[in-house]
Amino acid sequence: MKKQTSSKSPQKRLKRRKHAYERVLEFPQAKGRTVELVQLIADSDYHCLSIRFKDKTDLSVVIDPALSFRANFSDWKTHNQRVIKEWQTGPV
Repeated sequence: MKKQTSSKSPQKRLKRRKHAYERVLEFPQAKGRTVELVQLIADSDYHCLSIRFKDKTDLSVVIDPALSFRANFSDWKTHNQRVIKEWQTGPV
């Protein structure tokens, strides 16, 4: 027996963007918010990247301790990356 079609509009499917990397997570809740503070916590038993916004919300990414960290702050105004500052730490 065939399923009856609903009078409701069909559900929208999530569009997936193609990225250069296979696994990319996006955080749409952070879009448009103004950043107040960014912290990288690299303690011996806790690793976290914390982004605090001016509206007192926070996006925290807890990281597996077997990783090393590399970060850079870049200018993309010319559509070419110009690294302004780099940070690096070895395995923790």
